[in-house]
Amino acid sequence: MTELYSRRSFLAGVLTSGTLSAGAGYVLTRREPVVLVLATGADTTGGRQLLVTMWNQLNPDAQIRTETINSSTGDQYEKFLSKKADIFNLDVIHIPRFADDNRIVPITPREGHSLLPAVRRLSQRPGHDDFWAIPFNTDVGMLYRRITDKSVADVEPELADLITKAPGQFAGQLNTVSPQTDEAFVVNVLEHALAQDDAILTEDGTLSFSLGQWREALGPVAAAVRSGRVTDEAGEGDTTRTFQRFGLRYMRNWPVSYPAVDRAERTKVSTAEIRLGGLPTGIIGGQSLAVSATSENKDIAEQAIHFLTGTSSQLLLAKYGFAPTELDAYIDQRLAESLPHLKYIRYAVESSRPRPMHRGYASFARVFAQHTHRLIKDGEQLTQRFIQDMQKEIG
Repeated sequence: MTELYSRRSFLAGVLTSGTLSAGAGYVLTRREPVVLVLATGADTTGGRQLLVTMWNQLNPDAQIRTETINSSTGDQYEKFLSKKADIFNLDVIHIPRFADDNRIVPITPREGHSLLPAVRRLSQRPGHDDFWAIPFNTDVGMLYRRITDKSVADVEPELADLITKAPGQFAGQLNTVSPQTDEAFVVNVLEHALAQDDAILTEDGTLSFSLGQWREALGPVAAAVRSGRVTDEAGEGDTTRTFQRFGLRYMRNWPVSYPAVDRAERTKVSTAEIRLGGLPTGIIGGQSLAVSATSENKDIAEQAIHFLTGTSSQLLLAKYGFAPTELDAYIDQRLAESLPHLKYIRYAVESSRPRPMHRGYASFARVFAQHTHRLIKDGEQLTQRFIQDMQKEIG
């Protein structure tokens, strides 16, 4: 893959455009140095940390110190609050709880922010022009497919067809073994349900509470897993390894895995290319940066967030495999030429659905995973208790 934005050229470009100089000029007027603590999950690509390093190089009197916190859907709230942080890098599903409990403060987006509408809705404060958090990167489920011969017509498949017409050739996160893999399982189950019934989860993240609807929507994937037509893995990493090790034709995964998978698979004689396509309806995810309500440096934290989430930063993150949040990144000519698959990610984001954006999401995800795992792995039919448990958490 072409190295589109090296560290030096990226830094020079954003300084020229003024994106960084405005933030640097504000911070450099300070007389007393400060340290901003950024609570975040692990950075497996190095892209986010590179942006932090750039900020620190430009702002010696306002350094960001990253506190990496390993957490899952169920415990991010507690673990993040255990650190005295100025900035939280929140999974979007946790924003409502942090906001409802007054753990974060509103932040005004910078002028000219061209956020995709689906991304904007996840972080914007209802009824206001400001946000609870500024989107750092977005995410959406994608379908990977292995191309062995470019001269043969490549018809993009439907997810519902793969579990019946491509036995043994599709891998997804349709198993879970711990809280660390529960969320991947929940997302995959929702995507398979949507592939059968587009009305089971609405565009605003409202779930159906019809037992018959859920039984019908999840019946095909449950049958496919139990019959061995689908390879069910626990977590994105295991799914990728299975896809590569056994040369499978199809895989469901997030966009951030694409650069590494594509580079590795192109070295195989039997693989001509790895292509990305959207699911019928993917689940949107991503991370957003929020200012902690307890921070003593809220103004500087806000400046740092605008730097880390700006258009130029989005170009860099896209190079590392992250799905950009802004339209400007998707229509950037140089980026589009180097990363032609970005247009498919944009289409997938625009047609995606959010998970239930509710302060009780973590508890909902736990009971949803328990019930649907018993259905898919053990053949235990869903009962009205499934509906009651979901309603108890988010109804």
